[in-house]
Amino acid sequence: MIDNPILDLSGNLLFCADGSTWAVWRALPTESARSTGSQLQELYRRTVTLMKSLRGEVLIASLCEQVQPQAIIRRCLDGIDLDSNPHWAETVHNAWDQLDELDVLGRSYWLAKPLTTTGWPDAVRGLKRATAASLQQNLALPTRAASAATVQAGRDRAAVALQELGGSIPLRPATEAELLWWLTRAPVRGIDEPQLDGITAVHNTGIRLAGAGRARLAMLRSTLLDEGGRTDAEGKRLRSPLRTLNRRFLKCLTPSDDELIASYQAYLVLAEMPRAFTFPGHEILARLADIGFGVDYALRITAMPNEEARATNRRRTRDLMSQDDEHGGDTAGVPADVLSAQEEQQHKNARLGASSTEVELDTGVIACVWGATAAECDAKAKALRQAFLGGEYRWERPLGGQKQLYQAFLPGHRTPWVVRETSQNLLASDCAMLLPFSANDFGDPVGAVFGMVLDGGALTPFLLDPTYGPTHDSSGGIAAIGELGSGKSVVLKNVASVVRLMLDGRVIVVDRTRSREWEPVAKALPGNAQVVDIIDPTLDGDRATGAELCYSCDPLRVFRGNSKTSTGIAETFFAAWLDLESNSAERDALGRALDEISGVPDTSSNTLIDALERHGGMDRAAQALADRLGRLRRDPITRPIFDADLPPVDLLGADMVVFCTNEIPLPSTLELSNERMAARIPPRKLFGRAFHLLIAAIAKEICFSTQRWGEFIVDEAYNVTGTPEGQQIALEFVRDGRKHGADMAFGSHAPSDLGDDVLRGLIAVRFLGRHRDDRLARAGLDWLGIDPKDTHYRETVTKDLSPINPAGGDAERQVRAGEFLVRDHSGRIGKVKVNTQPYRDLPHAVLTTPTISRGRG
Repeated sequence: MIDNPILDLSGNLLFCADGSTWAVWRALPTESARSTGSQLQELYRRTVTLMKSLRGEVLIASLCEQVQPQAIIRRCLDGIDLDSNPHWAETVHNAWDQLDELDVLGRSYWLAKPLTTTGWPDAVRGLKRATAASLQQNLALPTRAASAATVQAGRDRAAVALQELGGSIPLRPATEAELLWWLTRAPVRGIDEPQLDGITAVHNTGIRLAGAGRARLAMLRSTLLDEGGRTDAEGKRLRSPLRTLNRRFLKCLTPSDDELIASYQAYLVLAEMPRAFTFPGHEILARLADIGFGVDYALRITAMPNEEARATNRRRTRDLMSQDDEHGGDTAGVPADVLSAQEEQQHKNARLGASSTEVELDTGVIACVWGATAAECDAKAKALRQAFLGGEYRWERPLGGQKQLYQAFLPGHRTPWVVRETSQNLLASDCAMLLPFSANDFGDPVGAVFGMVLDGGALTPFLLDPTYGPTHDSSGGIAAIGELGSGKSVVLKNVASVVRLMLDGRVIVVDRTRSREWEPVAKALPGNAQVVDIIDPTLDGDRATGAELCYSCDPLRVFRGNSKTSTGIAETFFAAWLDLESNSAERDALGRALDEISGVPDTSSNTLIDALERHGGMDRAAQALADRLGRLRRDPITRPIFDADLPPVDLLGADMVVFCTNEIPLPSTLELSNERMAARIPPRKLFGRAFHLLIAAIAKEICFSTQRWGEFIVDEAYNVTGTPEGQQIALEFVRDGRKHGADMAFGSHAPSDLGDDVLRGLIAVRFLGRHRDDRLARAGLDWLGIDPKDTHYRETVTKDLSPINPAGGDAERQVRAGEFLVRDHSGRIGKVKVNTQPYRDLPHAVLTTPTISRGRG
């Protein structure tokens, strides 16, 4: 059985058997190692400042935590009235079932250090406590709690230590429950872990916090540490001592109510590092979090002040330089490794002399992996070691030191020799490049489980709340960029699902697909849906089954309740359709006719033509417009505007409106490239351009006029943003939507399709999917906020996002569908697999990959 050196705890203080007092803080970094550019550099600068403030012995630890599904579900339900929204309750229940099958890991960061004594009274109290603890243990007497004076003295010294650490990385005193979680999790890593709960209790420890909050460590369970797993049946059969060399792990046996809990843990130390440090590129601790399975890591640091470090390094320099004389008679000269070491030492001396704030840190880096079996634990340790061999980092698993490394992960234990023997002498600015701290929060604090984060060492949920940015004084907007088949439509359909299911909001969609892919989604979601076909299906016999022209989009009928709105939108629509200049006589004639019929019962675009004809006797421009509209009215493509038998789209009665616009022709980029070609654009293409502008205006009216949240979704966004008027409406959604409870989501192939720099820059949540074309991949990375020259991210976008031809064939391709690089509302970047909301038949309705039947020859 092990001897627990911790006698008592109070707040964030640990009182140990050797007379020392440790203070523990939670580190809460604000920047993420997933970020690039200025955010990554800011995280590095903050870490350098913290490292330079360290004094004496310090333990920095990053620990995984098993996140229970109920903790995630609470975030999904936050602020939602389930009585009035049963559809969300059903969706979240199904999500809970899915999360139960996953091993979801979180990550927490800690900083602990023994507090230095302030004089002989503190030293005497520590010695008395150590002597009493030893006597009580020998006599099997219960351990006495720390006195009030001891606790107060510890608090005073902890406050001074916290002030010395500065505020570059936010630190918060750990709670007693958090300390107990750290201590009780260690022997059951990955098997039956307690929950990190800093309020009332620690699950499966038998400890509850009561009264003033002091928890007695006497209730902690004892654990047997079996190095090499000799209690295993296989271990008992080992006859030769040499065969134990391959059993470099620690088996932790912890008693429970039912049986012993066995956790197999392997500890590795960083034995070698490259001599030259670069940043970015040296952040190996951040890479440990992305390795594909849970990894705990810790840094055991002993800080040496600048003056002492300079003196120590001068002695090292003299020792190295003296080797020149030792090799003076060797015709081969001084060995290259000695010359390199001399150069490195002189460079370190120069840096210590150039900055009085620079300190030297004797740093031991430890990593821990675990498993339910010895084989699983061993495989993970080997995978970790192999992952770093190419970068001149060598991780070793010391034989016979696994128990000491286990203790090195815990506060209250001094740094063991097995760590000191492999420690690295680093300057603070070099040690900071390891990036031991990184914000692990990604996505919104509450919302729907939109997908799973893939680059955090294990699966973690990515939550998205479309209202988060607009309701927190930030810009909104969601955009998905990627090549054909990369999953953009799945992202947008998931956004629509969240708005309908979680927010009970309204959704307006522009569907340009010939298959009307949004129609099944609209039918699968609850509420009243209107699917608005723009083209008479009789014009094309190959159209989708069930297509029917059912609604009128005549702006003078759709907005009949608001004459001012209908007049303004109608004037913009007809001016864009007829390509009227702002100061032309035809534009003035249009305005006068609209003013005449505004507010008249049963007004419509047909009555507009009648008004223009009446004005035509006195106004040649009005007669010309009447003639043009009369001729265009005979074109079947204009039925949604002029057919009086069709009921208008119900702005307030529909929960979801899908405008199917595939058959509407649009001007090409070449036709819009110069005035001469633009003057020859056919009227049908001008009608298509104007109609998309009309849809945007309808969407704005729906979303900005009610108390319910409104989402305007445009796949192939250039159909709306390709006109100045459409781009202005999109900008109003993103810029002013938060004032009206509305937002906009875009999908397209390139960031340039999203409008001008202002509109692109204001879009908060950004999804970048697969782009095998290097030029488009670079443009997408730049829009995401990543340096386009970053080879890692370029490889990710071009080859590693939902790959077309993965090694695992079709099965792996289907599993990996929907992978994106995502930038969240806070500007953090991560890799996410987007999942459809688990509501009834919705997952099947969302799929759009066509099924091709192949004939047999």
